[in-house]
Amino acid sequence: MMEPNQLDAAGRRFPVGAHVVGQVVRIPRPGAIGLLVDLGQKPEGFVDVLVLPHEPTEWPQVGTVMTFEVLQHTPGQVRLLPLDEQFRSRTYLPTSLSHQEWLSIEMRFPIGSVVTATVTHVFTSNREYVVRFEDCSSALGWNSQAPRVGATGRYTVTRHLDHTQRVILTPAGSTPD
Repeated sequence: MMEPNQLDAAGRRFPVGAHVVGQVVRIPRPGAIGLLVDLGQKPEGFVDVLVLPHEPTEWPQVGTVMTFEVLQHTPGQVRLLPLDEQFRSRTYLPTSLSHQEWLSIEMRFPIGSVVTATVTHVFTSNREYVVRFEDCSSALGWNSQAPRVGATGRYTVTRHLDHTQRVILTPAGSTPD
């Protein structure tokens, strides 16, 4: 498992929602796992097979340089989404929201607004937790102590990620790491 300071460093280097350029370096077991991406520094990037086209012949080849959105940090990896739609599964949907529904969420929760949210899930392996507010949810990371499921707090909307239709929050009154 990645040490806490390594996970923190990866989060600072590659924040969730950032667009990063990387080069496909390995495709272990084409069609079964996904592909590995060199981001120019550690940790390595990973694109899950579920995001890629169903036919491995339609995947980017080793050596392809392309842009990705950072989805998540896991021990030893940065999970990525190819921004070029030709390299995504036609059935991959980050959410089931229509364009109009997503625009409605962006308008209801503008950047800088504060929401009250409840912790619904805690994942200790990558120090991530999920909060629910109204009919939305958001994933956040923690540094010192795991939040408690059921805990309620105030959070500030800091970003909208249009490709994955996600609202990024930070605890109100704090600055993102």
